[in-house]
Amino acid sequence: MLSAWLVILYQSIVVNSTNPCFLNSSAGFNIFQNCGMGTDYIKAAVMPFEWVTGGWFSMILVSVFVVMTYIKYQKVVYPIMVGAIFLPISFFVFPAQFLSFAIIMAGISIGILVWYAFISQSNES
Repeated sequence: MLSAWLVILYQSIVVNSTNPCFLNSSAGFNIFQNCGMGTDYIKAAVMPFEWVTGGWFSMILVSVFVVMTYIKYQKVVYPIMVGAIFLPISFFVFPAQFLSFAIIMAGISIGILVWYAFISQSNES
């Protein structure tokens, strides 16, 4: 029994190291063609930023826009509108877990806004 636990605890997992195409120093003059820079210029421009942020660059960029909108206007509706503008982009750029979280948070924000508009503002003080 103890030997089975030792085998499980002391496993070594081999992970191959991967380099992005723009860091491949042995590619020679074909480095730009290997990265697809001749076909998709936006992907080529964003590729280093995606590599540095672990593939979350687009989400970070839109999150900064949403936070800046909220800080400037102090209203929940405006960041929801900014998020809705970026929603068509987000379906193919953002991971699914961010979209589900964003939809849940937008629903909660809209619910709070509706509650504030109908319940809190209609009470006579």
